[in-house]
Amino acid sequence: MNSRHLPKILLIQALEQSDLQARHISRSTRQRATHHAKKLSSQEPLSSPESSIQFLTNRAESLWNFLSTAYPMITESFQGAQATVPSFIVVIPAFAAGLLINGLGTSQRVNLLNFPLLLLLLWNIGTYVVTILFPLLGNGPTGPLLRHLSGGFDTVAQWLGKGPWQKVPLPGDANREWILQSAERFMNLWWKHRYPIIICHLRHLLHIGAASLALGIILSMYVRGLVLDYQATWESTFLSPVQVHTVLHGLLGPAAWLLGFPFPPVEEFAHLQAPGQGPAAPWIHLWALTAFVGIVIPRIVLAWLSARSAHNASESFTLPLNEPYFLQLLSPERGQGIQIDIVPYSYQPSPAALDGLGQCLLNLLGNQATLHWRDPLPYGQENVPWIEATSLPQTVALVCNLAQTPEAEVHGELFHMLQTSIESSKGQHRLLLVLDQEPYRHIADQKQIRERQQTWQRLANDYHLQIVPFDPKDESRDQFLQTAHAALWPPIGERT
Repeated sequence: MNSRHLPKILLIQALEQSDLQARHISRSTRQRATHHAKKLSSQEPLSSPESSIQFLTNRAESLWNFLSTAYPMITESFQGAQATVPSFIVVIPAFAAGLLINGLGTSQRVNLLNFPLLLLLLWNIGTYVVTILFPLLGNGPTGPLLRHLSGGFDTVAQWLGKGPWQKVPLPGDANREWILQSAERFMNLWWKHRYPIIICHLRHLLHIGAASLALGIILSMYVRGLVLDYQATWESTFLSPVQVHTVLHGLLGPAAWLLGFPFPPVEEFAHLQAPGQGPAAPWIHLWALTAFVGIVIPRIVLAWLSARSAHNASESFTLPLNEPYFLQLLSPERGQGIQIDIVPYSYQPSPAALDGLGQCLLNLLGNQATLHWRDPLPYGQENVPWIEATSLPQTVALVCNLAQTPEAEVHGELFHMLQTSIESSKGQHRLLLVLDQEPYRHIADQKQIRERQQTWQRLANDYHLQIVPFDPKDESRDQFLQTAHAALWPPIGERT
């Protein structure tokens, strides 16, 4: 998708999810935006990701126009959401800092073993080693960086809710709470969906900044060398001239080869040992070229690779359409040709549970699906003949009673039978294991409910199933939709 539209879609999502009672953006306004988006979108059903994203983009644009008139401060405040930090913001300060750094030291005697560029070179070599080695070990520097950035986003979100924003004059107390909550939710959504691109862009800035800093230091050395006379020397408590020759030859030898300089022999190193000294110009050339080859060029290459990764991540990005918010928005246009069978096992769910579960399943699979409420299966029955009686793609929602204790000989055998029948359908059918909490909620506390859920899940694990808790008293269906989408068996992409 075009990532330029992402901020508006996420902003609309944050505003709507922070206004569940439709006090600020009325339901009629939302419905008009939905109808308008359907007219602008393709005439084909929203069955493909491309058509779904186009619909969401058009809907966001429609609601954005409404917000621009009704709540102009919101649209003005979020205009910067698409902004990225340009490279020159990092390049210019880093280059200027390099110019101000004295790369030759504070005195006019340059210590070849304590050359200021040596520390910078070692730091960059360590960075390259970490960048290469960590991914090979199945880890990477992104993890700690990601944790720190996530913590920073959480801090900013808390600051929005508790800090100076509380004193900013907003249009009405009711709007204040809604806007602040939406801002916090938007930041979390933005970070959740964009962090791979943000990480790549941040790496690009760090690499380009390091290259600029090194270039500034190199130029600074030559500028100072033009107006001051620097002498080269070295001193060490432990190293002999032979050892110093070996160390510097390994470090600066490649630069000498590139420049065509004959590397000084051991005798010259003995002459340069303090208090001896010699001209620093050849050594400045060697250090400058070593820094250019060892810092500037690799950093520019890494910056290019990071920019390319950010571009590829941005171009390949697509909205997670399996999230509850998008599932509910897209549900009216999905589900054609799908049959949903709600099958209670060994009990009769309440009318509220059946109605609520039916609506949740339609939101999950699409409102155009055909919904069937089957009679409860008696305890111990393992034969469900109507599974193979339809040629339509079928989703069987087996509803179990949390008040019952799961039994491997009974419930486990039923799971196995259903899975066997579904596997023989050649990928047409799906299974969803729903656990109705309503009967047990009246006779148990939260701790007992959690323990019973864990007991059911342990049995479901033996069959690679995930239970989906359901309680009709829960007004929000987001958790159910999120869990149910992940719990469909066989998982999406694994149909046989």
